[in-house]
Amino acid sequence: MKRKWDIENEAIQKKCIDEIIARIEEIESSTVGIIAAQDIIDIVTENLGPELYNMGIRDAKKIIQATMQDVEFDIDMLEQKSSV
Repeated sequence: MKRKWDIENEAIQKKCIDEIIARIEEIESSTVGIIAAQDIIDIVTENLGPELYNMGIRDAKKIIQATMQDVEFDIDMLEQKSSV
């Protein structure tokens, strides 16, 4: 079942799972399975995903606003000045 927060890149997902397993085993000195690691990823992604997404949206909005200011300035510079 595909969840809305699943990522398309399976290599990144596998890397995350492997790193979570390795880290938990390092801390706890016990083994952790793929399902448990995926559950951890799901919890973190479900809770942090929307906030990270919104941060990206805010960053994009800032870039667009700055670009629009530059465009407005460029258009103003094209305006013909009156000789009167």
